[in-house]
Amino acid sequence: MNIKFYFDPSCPFCWVTSRWLLMVSNKRELNIEWHLFSLAFKNDELSESKKDGGGDHMPAHRVLRVMLAASKSGANLLDMYSAFGIKHFLAGDEYDNEVIASVLKQLGLNEGLISSADDKSLDKELIDSTESAVDKVGQDIGVPTIVFIKKDGTETGFFGPVIQTLPEMDEAVELWDGIVKLADNDNFYELKRGRPNGGPDVVSTAKC
Repeated sequence: MNIKFYFDPSCPFCWVTSRWLLMVSNKRELNIEWHLFSLAFKNDELSESKKDGGGDHMPAHRVLRVMLAASKSGANLLDMYSAFGIKHFLAGDEYDNEVIASVLKQLGLNEGLISSADDKSLDKELIDSTESAVDKVGQDIGVPTIVFIKKDGTETGFFGPVIQTLPEMDEAVELWDGIVKLADNDNFYELKRGRPNGGPDVVSTAKC
């Protein structure tokens, strides 16, 4: 199955879901296209009128700019997302210039790409990528968002699944199989329940 996965590197829930998908891809024929999604844009934080020219998601938006610029030179989005995510979610590092420079060096990328973090000319493509997810799934979304590409070429998607803790393999595959069944049902559009106390268990992703 072919899917598109939209991510913003600021979201810990999205990080857990991304690691779940990687687990599932080892057990199911799953081809994942990785796509950028700007929560800074979605939450209207790019306006110059905002404090310090941005909002809570601006550090991650700077990372998205670097990812986009690097991908234009052939860099792999998944490799970059994984490298940044490990530093941010597992090591606890903030998305600052030091971390950006460290990831570029780690992946053998042009260290001059750090200048892309403040290149606002890249924002149009980031906005277009974000809006492509919204067009398929609806306005009331964030990340993680998965778009399923059906055999006839049509696309349908969901916001989620939002996962608290990375499941063990058997549970991960069962969850995936259930999501696929829902994606195949044109009448289904939403399930929701209250979120548990506390944030997502990002440390659980260290095992994958």
